[in-house]
Amino acid sequence: MSNFPHDEFAKEYLSEICQNYGKTITSADVKSERRQVDILFNPTKEVPTSSDTLGLLGRILQKYCLLEIFRNKVQPEEIKDCLTKLFDLQRTTIKESKKQKKAKNLREIPVLWIITPTISAEILTSFGAIPKEEWDVGIYFLPPAFDTGIVAVHQLEVSQETLWLRILGRGKVQAKAVEELKSLPENYPYREIVLELIYGLWDTLQRNQRLSKPLETQDVEIIMSLRNIYRESMARLKEEATREGRQIGIEEGRQEGRQEGRQEGKQENIKNNIISILEKRFQTISSQLKNLINSLSDITQLEALLLETISVNSLEDFQKLIESQDDFKNLIESQDD
Repeated sequence: MSNFPHDEFAKEYLSEICQNYGKTITSADVKSERRQVDILFNPTKEVPTSSDTLGLLGRILQKYCLLEIFRNKVQPEEIKDCLTKLFDLQRTTIKESKKQKKAKNLREIPVLWIITPTISAEILTSFGAIPKEEWDVGIYFLPPAFDTGIVAVHQLEVSQETLWLRILGRGKVQAKAVEELKSLPENYPYREIVLELIYGLWDTLQRNQRLSKPLETQDVEIIMSLRNIYRESMARLKEEATREGRQIGIEEGRQEGRQEGRQEGKQENIKNNIISILEKRFQTISSQLKNLINSLSDITQLEALLLETISVNSLEDFQKLIESQDDFKNLIESQDD
């Protein structure tokens, strides 16, 4: 696979959605030559499939599976490589079952799902991949012995049932899915955390753009779409702040004190979120960095830093971002543009 920011986004995104329903491992090693798969998922509870939950993605996650997500159109040699990983893992699983003298359970034998933004009819034909009547348009299956399904994201119907898979598309397909996600109610499951991951992807792409790294046309499209969504979010936050400000004027003394308390509470909440996300990504952070984060008071800066926690490469880079006033100013300005 290519385009590292998109790969990381896909892994974090699917991990967040899958983790409530089973054991999830990203960049999982499979034995033999120690090849890695993007996501290895083993359900430990029922995965919902209704259109207002995980929909089509939920159907895919019903069994122990390997998920391989491609940013660019999958090629025949890449499909073969995915199959090799599947067969290695199946062989290992069967051997372990025999050692433990467990009865063969088909649900415990892993299957493979290849998620690709587009795929040609020629490639599908060459692998004998065909649709099944009981599955949605855009889903293909290799002959039964291969235990493999292919999701052609560009062919999926536009509906809430396919939303979580279309998020992994390219260009206009992905941009439309993000717009749909943004339009869902604020309390909709996974909406907020996925939007945070998407903002992190957007920020990484923007940083690459500022560093004059070449971007594909598809990436430019998603940057423009995400910029509009981010502006809408910021406008909503500012509108809420303005409404709170008008409430302050009703009672000058006591109400102002309450407003300051709310502001401090918001600051503390963002700081705690920043520290929690960094600890989750990097296991532990120094007391020096914690103190540095806790010393900040500007809400706009803190909100920008919260987005940075998702995509920053290291704790050292995060600390430098705070300490470098010029870099931090540029970050704020780029997000306000």
